[in-house]
Amino acid sequence: MAQADSTSTEEFAKNRSWLYDTAAGTYVRKAAIGLLTLVVAVFVLFPLYWMVVTAFKTTAEIQRIPPTVFPQDFSLEGFRLVVESSIQAGGYSDLVNDVLGYTVTSAIDIDLLGLVVNSLKVAVGAGLIAVVLGTGASYVLSRREFPGKNLLMSLLLASLMFPGTAIMVPEWELISTLGLFNTHLALILIYGAMTAPFVVWLMKGFFDDFPDSIIEASRIDQCSAFETFWYVLVPMARNSLIASFIFAFLLAWNELVFALTLLDNAKYTVPPGLLTFVQGFNTQWNVVAAASIIVSIPVLAGLAYIQRYFVQGLTGGAIKG
Repeated sequence: MAQADSTSTEEFAKNRSWLYDTAAGTYVRKAAIGLLTLVVAVFVLFPLYWMVVTAFKTTAEIQRIPPTVFPQDFSLEGFRLVVESSIQAGGYSDLVNDVLGYTVTSAIDIDLLGLVVNSLKVAVGAGLIAVVLGTGASYVLSRREFPGKNLLMSLLLASLMFPGTAIMVPEWELISTLGLFNTHLALILIYGAMTAPFVVWLMKGFFDDFPDSIIEASRIDQCSAFETFWYVLVPMARNSLIASFIFAFLLAWNELVFALTLLDNAKYTVPPGLLTFVQGFNTQWNVVAAASIIVSIPVLAGLAYIQRYFVQGLTGGAIKG
């Protein structure tokens, strides 16, 4: 026995890894991982940092070469111009003048509040459609057997691989035929259809792992298939449903191409609306950055509140047992 232990020790000493089994190798490995993490963090976070500092710079400082990393002349000019533009475009100039005695005169005529309302309308509608259709379909695919089931699942997965621009022309023809051009309903239907396959795959994982004993108990209590789904499964799938809704909501909130193509200026959502702040060589980048920060606040606040449901929902069907 002692000889066997000695042989194992000698074999380990012969094949040991310097990177993993020595103190110096451990320091090198940790330093490399830390450096890689820092590079990735800078790559991801620096654009956000630059947007924030640009919002607090004056136009003159933004045009300075070389650019300044920190605002030297701290200014709220960008936020003031955005607010004044929204007040004027929204038709609240007289109200502000009567209540506050402040005359609003803005060269920019963009209603940022209206853009946010339009985006919320589209994003919430698309999220609800994706969750309702995707959840019902995932329940059937998980609990029923029928010919072509595997092919249907493969087609749903393949649909996620096509970029939105690939279906732009047929979507344009369909929306025009239905008479929905320049309506928010068109975007709601398109975004809901685009995200429903993801919801199907996410929720199917939850339904596949759902204990059969609970479903059998509901049948013993004389529950129909719909009642079992609605009163038993749906309440217990809350986290996964919230995760699905957030995914669909964020896609609809950030999508640009369809919104820019199917809507005119009066009905723009946030992405094409922010694009109108960019005016060639006369662009006031502090205004663009300030508007981007303002429209991000409601989404960030909502995600901060429900992020735990999002994480739990994404991992809800990942573990068997």
